[in-house]
Amino acid sequence: MKKLCFLIICSCFALLAAGQTTGNQTDAKNRKQGPWVEQVPSIRGEPGYTWEGIYKNDRKEGVWKKYTTDGDVMAEETFKNGVLDGLCKYFYPNGKISAIGNMLSVDIDGQKDTIVVIDPVSGQENLTEVTRKGYSVKHGEWKVYDEDGTMMRETYDKGELSNSVMGNRPRSQAAPLPHEAAEAAKKKKGKN
Repeated sequence: MKKLCFLIICSCFALLAAGQTTGNQTDAKNRKQGPWVEQVPSIRGEPGYTWEGIYKNDRKEGVWKKYTTDGDVMAEETFKNGVLDGLCKYFYPNGKISAIGNMLSVDIDGQKDTIVVIDPVSGQENLTEVTRKGYSVKHGEWKVYDEDGTMMRETYDKGELSNSVMGNRPRSQAAPLPHEAAEAAKKKKGKN
């Protein structure tokens, strides 16, 4: 009986130790690997937040969640090779969704290219290595919601807005958004 109790206690400690995931780890090459939590402090009036997700070879991979300092979800973004690529969701402070759509990776962060640079004085050609910065663009249908639940659909083709529909009407026939109404009033006032 004592051996059984001892085995059960040892098993519990082993399970507890295995269940505690060690986050924020780097490999032998000092690259971020595995589960990671990043604290971003408030700066220049912008509130701080917490990022949570997985790193693979120093690049964000899969779904990353962004939380307010109070623990409320602000965003869920999908990364591939450290760049936004896939489904993204953004939330209002009350938890309601504010936007949902897909991002498309246009360039991979850290990708290296070799280009020929010609010296303008001597005309000599030199090979130079250039490191790209990764970036993403909206692609496909995006649904954008007001806090009261009114939805606007926007369709993007590799970052270019190709169609916008508010409710069931094209965006051009829909009532102006608040910032558009203020802009129109300024223009009208300037003509008088």
